[in-house]
Amino acid sequence: MNAPQVGTRTKHRPPEFGVQLNAVHIAHCKRTQIVLDQQQLAWGTIYELARGVTRGMWTFEDMTEYRLRQLKGSNAQAAWKVAAVIRDEMGSSSTTRASSEIWLEYDREQLAIVENRGRGLGTMGDWEGKENWYGGKIQQVARIVRAGSSFRLELEKPEIRRSHRFARFLGSRRILQIRVPASLTYDTEVPKFLESSKFILCGRVFVPFHAKEGSVYLFETNENIDRQTNPSDGDDYRLTLHEFVQWHNPLRLNSKQPISKWSTRWALGLSTSVPTIKFAPENIFFIDDQYAGDWGEGDHPVEKIVTDGCGFISGAALTAIMRVIQYPSRPTAVQGRIAGAKGMWVLHPDPEYQVADGPLKIWIRNSQNKIDCGPLHKVDTAHRIFDLVAPSRVTGPSRLSGGTLVNLAHNGVPTGILKELMADGLHNEVRQLTEWNGPDSMLMVWQAVERAGRVVICRLRRRIAGQARAFGLGQLRPNEELSDEIDDNDHDVTLDQRVASDSRSRNPYSGQPISLHESVLELLQAGFHPLKLDPLFCKLQSVVTLVLDDYVKNCHIPVKESLEAYIIPDPYGVLEEGQIHFRSSQLITDPESGTHMDIITGHVLVWRIPTRLPSDVQKVTAVSHPKLASYFDVIIFPVKGERSLASYLGGGDYDGDTVVLVWSKSLVENFSTAPLCEAPVDLRNDFEQEVEHLLDFDRRVSKLSDKEAQTAFQKVLLLGLAETKRGLYSSFHDAAVYQRGYDSTTAVRLAYMFTTCLDASKTGLRVKRHVFEADRKSYGSCKPYYKEAALKKSDYPREDAPLSKRKALSSFILDDLVDEGNHLRDEFMKKYSSLRSSSSPQAVHVGFQGLQVNLTVAKKHVDKAYQDWLRAVAMQKSASSPGRSDPKEQQIQKAAQCFAQRPLFQDVLFFSEEELKTIMASYAYTLSQAFGFSVAFAELCAIKARVQGGVLFEDNFAQVMNIPGNVLRALSQAQDSVDD
Repeated sequence: MNAPQVGTRTKHRPPEFGVQLNAVHIAHCKRTQIVLDQQQLAWGTIYELARGVTRGMWTFEDMTEYRLRQLKGSNAQAAWKVAAVIRDEMGSSSTTRASSEIWLEYDREQLAIVENRGRGLGTMGDWEGKENWYGGKIQQVARIVRAGSSFRLELEKPEIRRSHRFARFLGSRRILQIRVPASLTYDTEVPKFLESSKFILCGRVFVPFHAKEGSVYLFETNENIDRQTNPSDGDDYRLTLHEFVQWHNPLRLNSKQPISKWSTRWALGLSTSVPTIKFAPENIFFIDDQYAGDWGEGDHPVEKIVTDGCGFISGAALTAIMRVIQYPSRPTAVQGRIAGAKGMWVLHPDPEYQVADGPLKIWIRNSQNKIDCGPLHKVDTAHRIFDLVAPSRVTGPSRLSGGTLVNLAHNGVPTGILKELMADGLHNEVRQLTEWNGPDSMLMVWQAVERAGRVVICRLRRRIAGQARAFGLGQLRPNEELSDEIDDNDHDVTLDQRVASDSRSRNPYSGQPISLHESVLELLQAGFHPLKLDPLFCKLQSVVTLVLDDYVKNCHIPVKESLEAYIIPDPYGVLEEGQIHFRSSQLITDPESGTHMDIITGHVLVWRIPTRLPSDVQKVTAVSHPKLASYFDVIIFPVKGERSLASYLGGGDYDGDTVVLVWSKSLVENFSTAPLCEAPVDLRNDFEQEVEHLLDFDRRVSKLSDKEAQTAFQKVLLLGLAETKRGLYSSFHDAAVYQRGYDSTTAVRLAYMFTTCLDASKTGLRVKRHVFEADRKSYGSCKPYYKEAALKKSDYPREDAPLSKRKALSSFILDDLVDEGNHLRDEFMKKYSSLRSSSSPQAVHVGFQGLQVNLTVAKKHVDKAYQDWLRAVAMQKSASSPGRSDPKEQQIQKAAQCFAQRPLFQDVLFFSEEELKTIMASYAYTLSQAFGFSVAFAELCAIKARVQGGVLFEDNFAQVMNIPGNVLRALSQAQDSVDD
């Protein structure tokens, strides 16, 4: 048999996977490979050499033996100087350059690989100067680009970004990620190229094993091209693709899975996570789920599983995780991965297992266990480590989105109330950005700009790489529309760069931050006022415009009485159907009464994103139950009822779904819950339903040649490359809602078409071509007024014909809100323009002689103060007495006072007042350091800060700045990825 034997054991040798594929060179040269092996260069150095080749910076012919000898040594010693050596630009100054963190991390990982004790998995303490070290943090990325009729790969600079189980197990150097750009997303040749190829990088072979969200993941196998296995480099520990498959998702143990579902399970090992604690095999328990009471025998539909995705964990284990991550308190629940399971784990309800100390225990429900790894006492240690994704926590207030606004309006909330919410939110945000009177007004402006650009959190997310969610920072949902198991940090970066880039992204010459919001913050911190500095006025205007556009285009309207948190099923079963429980670990301030509370009670609304059906928002009753008092910062749903409450919310479950909780009276009191919108009974007829199981696949490929069988297996691994059309069906649904109505049969069908496409990678279902073409013809060209009107007003000004709204008995809520938003936008921008000051400073021009005279006067002034200071410090210190200051100190103060007085200039002053202070302080420092700091402490500190690349703070900012505890905790464990 040419394919894996998934059903029975055979006496044949282990099957070959990923070997008989087309060999594609990323960067490889047989002649150069001999020299590379002779010199035994570090992997980071080799990667940089190859990167230069793929980017056209140099060729393999440039890699002479003389040059490569200069690159011997560790990653930290050599990788950073590759470009200088190849270009013969190494000078004496280059040899003193400090190595960046990325190369030091390569060295740590390499030592761990050679040690071969599983240190990269974490939980083994400190390593090579890093506290609680674990590996897998380096990302090696290549981009696929067109090369005539085929493709080639360009390597990008490696970065410390995020860690996942596979990278920790294999080592970062063994993983390569290929990104498919948007321009090639629909190119049918790309999947064929990737499915049929193995990739050669300087003699090492990388084979694809998973694809998702525009990325293909490869790992280094034990195959060599034009080189020999090098045991001193850890080559002996490399795996074949078959061994890797058996390690992660054993074929024989999981042979009953549909092949498409088996393929998606690779995502479990690619989830961004932080390793925390290790469980003993005897303390990992597998338990059944709870089900809705009215279900009989047979397989349970997912909506009948009222604990779907949520297990239990002991208090001791939660306490241990708290200590590892250094949380301020023990979380109630954690989201993570362990063995073949994923989901949420909540504090065990039995008091016996809630104690802080004791054995670490975890209970995995059947619905959580996606992969049968085999007996736990036999599996690799990696499978018994709890990989933390995120702790339970609360964010808020939440914002309404376009889909939620349509739902609220459909279910009874008057348009006037929603318009009022928009106006109040806009007025509040714009007011904070434009109230410039008062001594501390700039502090409020600074805070508003920081919040609008999410500057601090974005800086922090970049600084701590993929650890942000595990540390409880940033958004609960990285992506509002898609629940992506692979939290690739690059998506965060892409989203945040329009408002807050890397804190080190500055113009190298002027020092100005590239990010708009950061530029405004630093100008405010330095004490500039928008009415006195025209560039600041214009930049603030841009910030205000972005805030207004966000309201108009995205309808992101804040609701003060709201929050968002993870949902869990009732651990005690005390909540009745239609009841929920929420208790916050921090006091919540009611915006109306100003009172504090930690428990929400009364009628509330709950929903999860996206809300595409009328029944996706539910009105329920929040209650306070003493039995649940110790469960903080999670929204607890009942296990009683005909079906899971989470399933009403767009088919949700408890494996890490977050829910918005709203108790605003104006919304709740007017809202009426819609009847449950069931999927059309004939929906599956719109999809190709040839679902193949592993055993069927095995039988099919057994008749193929080795090469054909291996290529077929690669197609299974890369099923994530298939176009699911979910983005298109999202647009089709929006169009149907606009044309036919939110609860129309067509809109409901298209909503379910979207959600089915969303799960297509797991189910293997694909939309039938004729069905898709019919849907595209009906709804592909429809452009709702609200989308066009929002764009017309902001990003894409044009002189098209007037836009027309839909013809219906009632107006559409998003049309009304966009019109209202555009009206408010115009109003606010007119008001902002009227704030501009008409005064402008006049420049003074003098010649060189004036400059010389100025400098002479300033020098004489400082010299006199210095002589006074010398006489003062030479005085004997008098005995102190109550009520009398020391004469010596008095004279030193007089010298400082003399220095601080402005010199008397007969002619026009060539310098600004600030430049004069800098010149005087610099000259004072050259006379004597003690004198300089005695008379010009603040100015010298400012000069030092400028030299160090620091940012100046006006005193009233410095007085109120603080560093939150969670930021310090995150930074204490962060890897600084500054690349020199």
